[in-house]
Order: sequence, then structure tokens, then C-alpha cells
Amino acid sequence: MARLLPLLALVLSACVATPPIVMGEAAPPMTMPPDEMVVEVLDHTGTPLAGALVAAATDATEEAVPTGPDGRATVRWIEGGVELVVDGPAHQARQIPVMELPPAEGLSVQLEPTVVEGVVTGIGGHPLAAAAVTLGDETVMTDDAGRFRFLAAEPGEVSVERPAYLPTTATAGEAAPVTIGLEPRTVRGLYVNPGKMAGEDWERILEAARRTEINTLVIDIKSESGKVYYDTDVPLATEISSEAITYDPVEVRRQLDELGVYLIGRVVAFQDPIAAQARPDMSIIDSATGQPFNARGQWFLDPTDTNARQYNLDLAIDACEAGIDEIQFDYVRFPYNIPETGVVDGSRSDEARPQVIRDFLATARDELHDRGCAVSADIFGFITRERADGGIGQNLEMLAEVTDALSPMMYPSHYSTGWYGFEVPNDHPGPVVAGAMDEGLERIGDDVILRPWFQDFWYDASQVRAQIDEADARGVGWMLWHPGSNFTYDALRPAA
Repeated sequence: MARLLPLLALVLSACVATPPIVMGEAAPPMTMPPDEMVVEVLDHTGTPLAGALVAAATDATEEAVPTGPDGRATVRWIEGGVELVVDGPAHQARQIPVMELPPAEGLSVQLEPTVVEGVVTGIGGHPLAAAAVTLGDETVMTDDAGRFRFLAAEPGEVSVERPAYLPTTATAGEAAPVTIGLEPRTVRGLYVNPGKMAGEDWERILEAARRTEINTLVIDIKSESGKVYYDTDVPLATEISSEAITYDPVEVRRQLDELGVYLIGRVVAFQDPIAAQARPDMSIIDSATGQPFNARGQWFLDPTDTNARQYNLDLAIDACEAGIDEIQFDYVRFPYNIPETGVVDGSRSDEARPQVIRDFLATARDELHDRGCAVSADIFGFITRERADGGIGQNLEMLAEVTDALSPMMYPSHYSTGWYGFEVPNDHPGPVVAGAMDEGLERIGDDVILRPWFQDFWYDASQVRAQIDEADARGVGWMLWHPGSNFTYDALRPAA
């Protein structure tokens, strides 16, 4: 309300004049004390506004009077009129000429609210939805266009947070919308096998997060075994006996908060032997046998089936609400080489497959962003080069539209002869992952965070480090994969 002082000074300069003084002239006659008038101040909703300042600008000694709990203040009235100046907290000041004394019940003045607004952007200036913006005691979430708006708020410092990005602060005024850019979080992570989440194994992983450059852990919510590893509130997990309780997410969250570690929950979506066999209605069915389709020991839920999709979404939502920062969907695809006898609820045509996967992740994004969690997806490494969907529904550009981060599995051992110019790609970890990252970055640009999985099996420390160095050179985060979480810790640098 400091705006009241210059506004009042301006009014007074126009209203106050100095009469001439003549020596020997008789003193001017006494005047009657001025009358008083009651002013009621209402906020933008029509509610009485306490703490507003009201001044009747008539002379240089006039002081502003604060309104009480009923929104009323009593100020002086001078015959001939006054210039009323009203300013309320989180509202715009008004200047009102009052030429006649109002009736006994007073004058009612409604103020317009102060508006503080802006846009939150991520890499490349792209708008970021679901960012939490806090001003004072109020927090709002940005919409799909990255916009936020505080109504009836005092301008000042806002803080902005969003999973997958680093928090920041900025000064927001009322004159014009402010643009606030967030930097993506540079993840340096380890995959934690559920069997390593207790005892000495877990302590060693926590020690790596404490002493080395590791700042992120990826834990399984539901793995490729179909097991769910904590006591979830999702009824279907209990119904099909998929729970194999290994950890308490609240306790894990507490431990990682002490270390400042980012927590990603991995949900293996459509490869699920437990759910596929317990609920054939949710599965891809082989019409030749009438049984759920499986190949090489993998059993797939039907990505087009409503209940199969919802089961994975429910698990992701539950994990998010339990304190996970980000949900990473793995096996978010169709299986390879479904036979002609493979039956799904919808379509599995070349055109339909990538749309099905995109739509699933788009729904997950909407659900999880509303709850403050980021969404990422594991994809095959070759998808950075593949222009279609690889026969599995993974199209790089379409996935980039609906995720916060993409994690291609850039394991050099998974590339065959000739990839990136090498007879044995596995013998050249640095150049192979460099080529894969460059292909991915060229295609997705600033649309999404690129955060690859790197190979930490069959390799020594220098080979693991060669991959990490290529990511660091490109400003790209990374995660190390070893199925048993037996990591090459010597490849890691000390914490900064």
C-alpha cells in the first residue's frame, strides 16, 4: 500500500492552495469543525476488506485511516468536496472525488484485485505444465500452457518447483506477466534391484549417493516379474497376489530427503506375467490356443485394454502419492512379432500402435502432473534412429510430446555389427553412446529431456566412465543399469 503515499501527494498538490496574508487584517472567522463520513471498503468479491487505508485528501495534515474488521473507516469531510483515496492489501488503489457528504450509512467502495501472473518454461522455452508456483502462503499449478495466476495477491518473490527440473525463485510484479525458466535436473542415477533395498546392500547404495556424483535412485514399483514391491492401495494388486512387500516408500522417501536424492519409481507396464495369467481378459490372447500370448517367457498385457492400462496408471498414481518424484514407465510397448492369431481389444496396425502408446502416456502425464510427479519412459536404444515405431509402438517424436524425459537403453552390447561403424559395438562404449545420443538430440531437440540408460554389466570402470563422459560432454543426465545392482563404483566421481 506504499502506492497510497505518492497518489495522496499528487492529490494534495492539486487541492492545497496558500491564501495571501495582509498585514493588519483581522484574523479570519472561525469555521465549524468538519463533518465526518463513513467509508466501507469491499474486496473484489464484495466482502468487507479489513486493513485498507482510506484518506480524504483535503489538506497536508490528513492521515490515512485503516478499515476495521467490518471494512469501515471514518474520515473527515470538508464542505465543498474531498478527493477520497482508498488502497487495500492485494488490491488496486482507487481515487474517487466525493462532492457531497454521503448519507449517514456511508459510502461503499469496491476495489479491483491485484493480479500477479506469468509463464513457466523449460528447455528451449517450452511451456511447462504442472509446475508448483508459490507466492506467500498460496500455491498454484501451471496449466498446459505453463501459465499461472494469483488473484488478490501482493507482488513479490515467487518460488517454482517441478519434478525433473531444478527449483528456482523470481520476482513477480503486477505490471506485466513474468516468464520464469526452469533448468532440467541433471540426473546421475542408479537402478536399485528390490533385493538390494535392505541391509548392507542398501547402505552401500546410500553411501554411493552420499559420497559420489550419484544424485538419483530408480526403484521398482512393479518389475518385469509382475511383482509390486510395497503395500499399495491398488485393489487389483491384492486381488491377483502381485504384492511382494520389500520396502516402505515413506521410509525410503525420508532417507533420500536427508541426502537430497531424487527418487524415480519404475513401473513395468505391459510385460506382466502375474496380471496376464490372472486376468486373461486384460491380456493379448492367442486365438490358436485361447490362452494369453507369451513369447520367450514374456507375458504381455494388452496395451489397448482399458483395465490393463488402468492397472498401471493406478499403481503409478499410488506411488506418486506415496512420495515418488517421477514415474518411469518401462516395457511401455507392444511385444515383438505378435502372430496373426494374437488378439487385442483395439487395433495393432502400424498406424495404431504408436498412437496407443502415446495416448497411454498422455493420460499418465495428465494424472501424474496433477499430483506433482514427472513422467518418463524407457525405450529401446535403436528408437533414436528408427523413424517408424520399431513394430512395438515406440515412435520417438510422438513419445517426446507426452513425457518429461525419455531414457533410451543405449547398451553397446545390444547393438549389432555395423552400428555406428563398429564391427563389435560392445567394444566401443564411448563412441556408440555418443552416436546414439547425437541422433536422439538431433530429432527431439528441446522437446523433452534426454536421459539415457548406460550399461554397467560386462564392463570395467574405464568403459563405464567412457559412457558417462560422453553424456557429461553433452550436458545430458544418465542412469546406470545392472540387473542385480552390482555397480562399478570406481567409475564414479566424488560428490562435488
